[in-house]
Amino acid sequence: MTRAIAGVVGFSAFALIVLLVYAPNSPTLLPDTIFYGVLVLHTYYSVRFFSQLIPQNAWQIGADVLLVAIYFALALSLGDRFRFLFLVLCLFAAATLKYIPSLGRNDLHAILRRKLKSLLSGIALTIYAIIVAVFIDPTIAAWFITGVYTFFTFHILFVGKMYDMNMLAKPE
Repeated sequence: MTRAIAGVVGFSAFALIVLLVYAPNSPTLLPDTIFYGVLVLHTYYSVRFFSQLIPQNAWQIGADVLLVAIYFALALSLGDRFRFLFLVLCLFAAATLKYIPSLGRNDLHAILRRKLKSLLSGIALTIYAIIVAVFIDPTIAAWFITGVYTFFTFHILFVGKMYDMNMLAKPE
């Protein structure tokens, strides 16, 4: 739980500094900031849950370092629609790679498959948002991805309760 709290505090503080000092005045700044906040909230629950279950090895540590770097880069890209979307895509892809090696564990197989489905859905959502940003409008894409991701995150956290220990026993 300490890692989860440290992540939320660190990512939130850095994003706040970026918003106060660096972020451009952009029509996508508000939806990007909301998305980032929801992402950090989701990350808290995910880290709190999986850090108890998946042992730290070189792969996990390397993936965590990469993910932390992407979170900081994401904060620096608030309001920059295309860079922000590219980094969201990188984040979902890196998180997917983090969990794949643990799929072989029978005790975690069902929950990890649900987690990976969620991450792959995030990749698909981000690709769709990139297409909308390129061919229709970056602001529409920003609000679209923020709305959909926020809805699904709150569903995962509070309705489906994916990060509840009781979910370990639930079949797919």
